[in-house]
Amino acid sequence: MIDTVEFILKIIFLILTVIWIGKIMILRTDKQIVINPLLIGISALLVVLPNSDALFMSSHTVQIIKICLFAMYYLVVIFGIYSTSKNHDNL
Repeated sequence: MIDTVEFILKIIFLILTVIWIGKIMILRTDKQIVINPLLIGISALLVVLPNSDALFMSSHTVQIIKICLFAMYYLVVIFGIYSTSKNHDNL
């Protein structure tokens, strides 16, 4: 069950990352200076965490941590998209 949730989160992760890359290329805002390092840090943690297949005892814990990191990433990207769109509309 958690494997399926993690797979769905990876697909959403890819979609939001492509959207955020588009926002970076189109708009330049001061908020991106804060948001980009956060996204890079969360992405680095997701890459460093081992797959649940490699672990026997704590695979459930690692999957929960990954789900929490995906959720944090989504919140940061959605907040960034909202704040840059709001800032862009006022121009």
